[in-house]
Amino acid sequence: MSSQRIPLPREELRTLTQYGQRPPGDAIRLNANEWPDPTPAARYLSEQELERLMLNRYPGPAIELRRILAEQYGVRPEQLSFGNGSNDAILSLFLTFGGHGRTTLLFRPTYELHGRLTVLAGGTVASEMVGLPYRLTKDRALAATERERPAIVVFCTPNNPTGTVIDDDVMLAVAERFPETLILVDEAYSDISGRTLLPVLADHPNLVISKTLSKVHAAAGLRLGILVMHPALAESIRAIQVGFNVSVVSYALAAKIARDEAAVRARVEQVRSERERVFRALARTEGIEVFPSEANFLLFRIGGDTAAAHGRFLDQGLLIRDMTPWKGCEGCLRVSIGTPEENDRFITALATVFAAAPA
Repeated sequence: MSSQRIPLPREELRTLTQYGQRPPGDAIRLNANEWPDPTPAARYLSEQELERLMLNRYPGPAIELRRILAEQYGVRPEQLSFGNGSNDAILSLFLTFGGHGRTTLLFRPTYELHGRLTVLAGGTVASEMVGLPYRLTKDRALAATERERPAIVVFCTPNNPTGTVIDDDVMLAVAERFPETLILVDEAYSDISGRTLLPVLADHPNLVISKTLSKVHAAAGLRLGILVMHPALAESIRAIQVGFNVSVVSYALAAKIARDEAAVRARVEQVRSERERVFRALARTEGIEVFPSEANFLLFRIGGDTAAAHGRFLDQGLLIRDMTPWKGCEGCLRVSIGTPEENDRFITALATVFAAAPA
């Protein structure tokens, strides 16, 4: 081994490993909350439209996409900020309003990337452990915010990984009590639940809502994240963002995909129906506690060796998510809702996987 010295990352980053690495193999992917049916780009952009996309020029301000989304969300185009996926958009938010000497408050278990992005931005993570089942009350949210006095409070609704919807009055109470604190509401799965804070955004200038095309818009590979907020906040983010962070191809495809509201409605109907079917199968399986969800996944606790159970699912050709590494999810697995055929495979595998589990 060479004794040559090399530069080291910041100390707080040295234990991080690569996130989101796509695993090898051909197992059915029920681990990443993606839409399972293929979405070819050719469905949305014709050859003639591709001919008009000039790759020699930097992207413009995405006027068409801003107009479409602003109309759907009931806001003005200047209230929108885009990123190369939601994580990139949220990182820009944390770099602007968080960072060194500032704290971000999370209600765990919740989306672990919010904590990771806080650290990447140079900030400090504070946690309120809600636990399972995930029931966040207004009093608890207010008390935690009063205790930590964070620069940013993050609510994820429906929450990942629990699928739980947080009551509107919980989030709005914090926004009203702490007007100088930025309140991020991650609504990645809100199209499925049918719940959103967009109608009250104008009344709360410290509120930022995160949206995505990665779920029921079936465009995770597009990498288009959206922040909706007060125009002054959006202007602050644009001032620090790396320029031209979204490609002309992504903007053109996103404008087409965002218009296809009929496809979104059909996918929402399908995922709700299939989720109920998978939920019932999990609930019937001895030794499993499955938690109700309003997203496109289900969290379930097995009370045993999750790594071993995860491996047995993989032996059946099914890749799901071992959630034990996520704070508050010890003993839990998470399965994304797939196609009806994929869900059949998962339901059939339950008897084999858990019959093989040691007593």
